[in-house]
Amino acid sequence: MRILDHISDLHFCRVDQRVVDALLERLNADPAHLVVVSGDLTMRARRNEYRAARAFLDALQVPWVAVPGNHDITAYYPWERFLDPFGRWQEFVAEDTEPVWQDEEVQVVGLNTVSRGGLHLQWENGRVPRAGLLRALRRLRRLPEGPFRVVVAHHPFLAPPDSPGTPLVVRGERALRDLAAAGVRLVLAGHLHIGYSGGYVDARSVATEEGDRLTVLQAGSAFSTRLRGEPNAYNRVVIEDGRARWTAHRWDGEAWR
Repeated sequence: MRILDHISDLHFCRVDQRVVDALLERLNADPAHLVVVSGDLTMRARRNEYRAARAFLDALQVPWVAVPGNHDITAYYPWERFLDPFGRWQEFVAEDTEPVWQDEEVQVVGLNTVSRGGLHLQWENGRVPRAGLLRALRRLRRLPEGPFRVVVAHHPFLAPPDSPGTPLVVRGERALRDLAAAGVRLVLAGHLHIGYSGGYVDARSVATEEGDRLTVLQAGSAFSTRLRGEPNAYNRVVIEDGRARWTAHRWDGEAWR
């Protein structure tokens, strides 16, 4: 059995410090095997925000992996955004924006879906770059077969059940198909500040049992004040016997429930 705590959309600079402190205490008091952070550690990619985010990560008493979100590259310095978009991430968080973590039970592979820009105006929606997807697939092929495979990205691949028109990551459907074929069974994401899950099965394949399908699990905002109709929340994922189950933990204004 392996336990992953999935947190997202921290947005340091726009946080409720009481919720930050309570979540850190909770994660350390009942530690998972790994904390997975699906992007937006900062609000505007400023260095003081990155320092606060790194201090939070350093205070965790378990290993962690993180991928960047659209707020983690600067919107103020165009030359930096286009020429060195992840320089600050690499300075404060990690050299690799697509980390890999594994043990004998679980494999977690990062997929960077942040778009530095393009011909469209909605850069914040992100995209799955061809090179990034191929890199993730190559990494998965090189990993030993058997462990439960998880991919973590920032942007949503499936829309919320009650908002089917929600913009999704560009080329996300193709990515889900290829990741499912590579044995990935769980994709962790954020961006929308709401929590939900959905299953994906390639229409051209046949899932012989429930465990054969890929599930997308979204997390709400862990402790940002930028809420969208839902309280601060995170997901605890339990992986056992080749299956994953999860529980959403929500802040009720006084404690995590």
